[in-house]
Amino acid sequence: MRERFKSFMLRLEKGITLKDKTLILTDRKKGRFLEEENLTLELCGRKFLFLKVFYGRKPYWKEWVEIFNVDPEFFSSPFEDELYSLISEYFGRVFVEYYEDRCTLLQLEKGLPIEKTRLGQKLMSHGYVNLKNWYFPEGWMEGGCKVQGEK
Repeated sequence: MRERFKSFMLRLEKGITLKDKTLILTDRKKGRFLEEENLTLELCGRKFLFLKVFYGRKPYWKEWVEIFNVDPEFFSSPFEDELYSLISEYFGRVFVEYYEDRCTLLQLEKGLPIEKTRLGQKLMSHGYVNLKNWYFPEGWMEGGCKVQGEK
């Protein structure tokens, strides 16, 4: 892991505390590549979401983070903004799985452009642009429906 990401990991290990609840890193495993890790974040002792973190491989690939297997309570919670804020400090690309985000899912089903959805607006407020809706991930190996944002 590169030096600049050590503070990101320390902040997750310390946890994000809001209203006497803490979203905290509880498990950290190696990924498929040297530059990749799989993180488990828990809230009140239960798995809340997972992060797949890729630290980049210069000069070829930039860093990114994917948020997946998300508990529906995450969406529109105070932890959502806090986590996006933290991620946006370190990662130029983010992927957020949205099938449990009922509001965004319904807005997309109605034909709203991703930039106008609840999730799209959230990501844009944290500096992400060039949003893309991966409603049918390529090859079925990339997980579920997700929004990609680029800085």
